[in-house]
Amino acid sequence: MKVQSSNRKNIKWLTLTVGIIFLLISALLGAQTLPLTPGEVVQLWLTVYPNHLHRAASITTLNFRQGIPRQDWINSQEPILHGLKMKYGQGKIMYEEVRGSEARVILRVQVSSWMVSAVKDELYSLVKGEEGLWFIDRVDEYVPDANRIR
Repeated sequence: MKVQSSNRKNIKWLTLTVGIIFLLISALLGAQTLPLTPGEVVQLWLTVYPNHLHRAASITTLNFRQGIPRQDWINSQEPILHGLKMKYGQGKIMYEEVRGSEARVILRVQVSSWMVSAVKDELYSLVKGEEGLWFIDRVDEYVPDANRIR
């Protein structure tokens, strides 16, 4: 008789455990992820550019790529960036501003190539796509008086 009682307890615990696991998995799969902020998109850029151009191209606009389709842009950039041995270090967001569907992010970052290594301030202009996701539309060297944000 003790064996049956023990089996019933095990089955109850097993059913409870499986139920909790099922609820947790359902909650995780059903959870909505929030889109990245413009600053987070720029930080993501640092992790994918220039070594993972497929991912980098996916967070840029056609305007950023100068009207060049994604795969053609990747094919044209890979040999250039490989030749330069371009590398980005970790950057620090110095400023972030969102105005409607446009955003500006100023990033201070260590950029190096076979020719030079320097800390640069870069101004990233981003636009919000139809799905509510941010895309890098332009990158300029930031010079405080020349790039006044209006």
